[in-house]
Amino acid sequence: MTGLISTTLRCFKNALGLHAPEAPAPRLNLGCGHDYREGYVNIDLNSAHKVDLQSDVADLRAIADNSCTEVLAQDVLEHLGRHRSQTALREWNRVLQSGGALFLRVPSLLDLLGLLQHPDWQSYEQQKRLIQCLYGTQGYEGDFHLNGYTETTLRQELADAGFTITRLDVEDGWLFTVTAYKTRHAPPDPILSTDSDQAFLEQAYLRLLGREPDASGLQHYLALLAQGIDREAVLDTIAQSEESRHRHAPEDKNA
Repeated sequence: MTGLISTTLRCFKNALGLHAPEAPAPRLNLGCGHDYREGYVNIDLNSAHKVDLQSDVADLRAIADNSCTEVLAQDVLEHLGRHRSQTALREWNRVLQSGGALFLRVPSLLDLLGLLQHPDWQSYEQQKRLIQCLYGTQGYEGDFHLNGYTETTLRQELADAGFTITRLDVEDGWLFTVTAYKTRHAPPDPILSTDSDQAFLEQAYLRLLGREPDASGLQHYLALLAQGIDREAVLDTIAQSEESRHRHAPEDKNA
């Protein structure tokens, strides 16, 4: 009887328009810095900026899968190490709904190099400005560029992360501006979110080498991780080792 009354009351409220409206799906402004935007969840790792959420933009664990309609990432991706950038793109894919939009801006290496060689950009001040565009302002921790893109690498990395590009332009002569949409769910490799560094290394060795880590290898990689080397970089180093390449080499059918 109680259930019937609750259902009747809910239907009555709905008919009168008294039910609470659903909150709109969030839009994210990643690495917002000083660019705080109303209507967005503004996210930055640096607590000195005005933010709604202080977080690593490559680790948005506070945000649910398939929950956002838009990710805005302007002048962000180049601040991540080369190995970690793909994880970031996949993390943004994870939180976006199917068909959600990614608006991205990153430096174009070839266009910057072209400007450095252009006759109209040969003064000391102009060259200094372009070098800053290439390597970052370097005014505070995190304000360094660790990566850059060509059209070839940018298109491939976005495709690998489950995005389809609908627009790619060059702004101000050296910045790629990209509009892309999530067309495939492609979250980060779950091994990267393993609780401890030792557990991460044990899983990495089993996956890539088919064995448990030896003591010296374990200590070596634990030390690197303790120094701040990204797990992605360690995973790539193990994958590129002679032992891993030999184990995963295609069989010679003529042997």
